[in-house]
Amino acid sequence: MALLGLFACRDPNSYQPFDPTKSDPPAPPVLVHPANGWMSDDYRYPQDVSFGWQAVPGAQFYEMQVGDDSLFLGTQLFWRVYQTSVVYSFQTFGLRYWRVRAASSDWNNYTGWADPFWFSLPNPGR
Repeated sequence: MALLGLFACRDPNSYQPFDPTKSDPPAPPVLVHPANGWMSDDYRYPQDVSFGWQAVPGAQFYEMQVGDDSLFLGTQLFWRVYQTSVVYSFQTFGLRYWRVRAASSDWNNYTGWADPFWFSLPNPGR
């Protein structure tokens, strides 16, 4: 039984064995905007925020997360994106964190997640 636990994965249907013909993934994407620590000065909602990052050579798509905490335990948004930017319209104010990783069928895995950036949307009641 212990041996079974050692080889278990969260979703057995998603398990892909290591393929020596595929390369290891490159470094994570570099986040560009909104810049780390950006604070909006617009008090109108909904509020559009433009996200962007540098392209990872060979990436076929990107996954992006936006959450209320830097560990993304309470992830609010999760997207699969096929370009290096996306705009999202936020309905509420607060502090948010975001990060991106890249994927390609030519790699053995996703890249790591980019170090998260944070941004803040102002409280319209103040």
